[in-house]
Amino acid sequence: MKRLFIKTISYCLLALGTVVFTNCEKDSNIKQYVYPAPEVSGYSPAAGYVKSRVAILGHNFGDRTEAVKVSFGGIPADNVLSCNNNCVVVEVPGGAMNGDITLQVWTHSVNVGNYEIWPSPIVSEMITESGSTIVSPGETVTIKGTGFGTAKEDVVVKFGGVKATVASWSETEIRAVAPEDFPTGELIIVVNGFEVVAGAVLNPFAKGDVSVAYLKNYRQPFKIDPNMTDAQLGTNPGTYLPADWTVNAAARSMQNTGASEKVAGLNSDNLLLQAGWGANNFTNGKLYQTTTLPKGKYRLTVNMKEYGVKTSTLYLAVAAGSELPDVTDIADNESVKGFYLFEGENRSASVVQFEFELTEESTEVALGFVCSLTANGWFRATELKLELL
Repeated sequence: MKRLFIKTISYCLLALGTVVFTNCEKDSNIKQYVYPAPEVSGYSPAAGYVKSRVAILGHNFGDRTEAVKVSFGGIPADNVLSCNNNCVVVEVPGGAMNGDITLQVWTHSVNVGNYEIWPSPIVSEMITESGSTIVSPGETVTIKGTGFGTAKEDVVVKFGGVKATVASWSETEIRAVAPEDFPTGELIIVVNGFEVVAGAVLNPFAKGDVSVAYLKNYRQPFKIDPNMTDAQLGTNPGTYLPADWTVNAAARSMQNTGASEKVAGLNSDNLLLQAGWGANNFTNGKLYQTTTLPKGKYRLTVNMKEYGVKTSTLYLAVAAGSELPDVTDIADNESVKGFYLFEGENRSASVVQFEFELTEESTEVALGFVCSLTANGWFRATELKLELL
């Protein structure tokens, strides 16, 4: 279909001609222009998807796209892409139906011929071996849906722009093998030139930002823990527990109006722990999440809106296991893979980061904040980013 369309467009570009205008003089002051009726000699292709392009060949089309109207099965096209006296190129409109193509140039309308609309491919589900967006090279991804062409040769699958091997095909299911060294990006299926995004795929071995693969609820807007109770929310909530984060009992220093239980972790769309301003002092408060990382060297970066630790101790840390160690156990602890010690009072927006390395094939780690805060000690964080180096 592509080759036929390219040949047709080439013909259009080579075609020469000008619009012939005929006029007759009604009187000495008024002239009325009569435009010749367009003549159609052919069109191509005669079938395709919505948003594909159709070339109409013939004569007396003029050279002004605003004078041209085309409809497919009665549905007008939004985009007449080009027009010269011998060729009109138009985009098949969304919602087009099987039926006649009608061409109108100025006041003249002609029937071009019948056009068949192919059902657009639709992806209903993308299934990975991990059950997530994480896909390693060599893994098979199953894409389910409808309209995947009439033969395996109709289909191309791309992982982050890199062409993959199609292991099996049917009109409703495609199984594709992730190529080597594909970059994190979109998984796209191309059916007879029509592209559909099936979903996002993340190569855990590709260098760069891997936050989406291994972190949860890691940047603004932060999600609130849906399991918060009325006893925690109170009658006028302003502080929340963040979804997918652990906030230990020590760190829960703030109480909403009308609540009977204290909470912490999220306030004004910032990750927050605090002592003072109505919040109690605490020791070994922890705000963290757990994940499993493959072998490699990483960088953890946190954007801080503000913090103050004049008489407090605050760490950002990564440690092997399912929980961060206490404050006194961070600096000299084999389980701690890396940390950053905050210093200073009333610090405004800043970026903090550190690098760490994991040598096992996979390691469960806890990452986040551990602190002992006294009034007025606090921090507000807006985003975490994890990079594979």
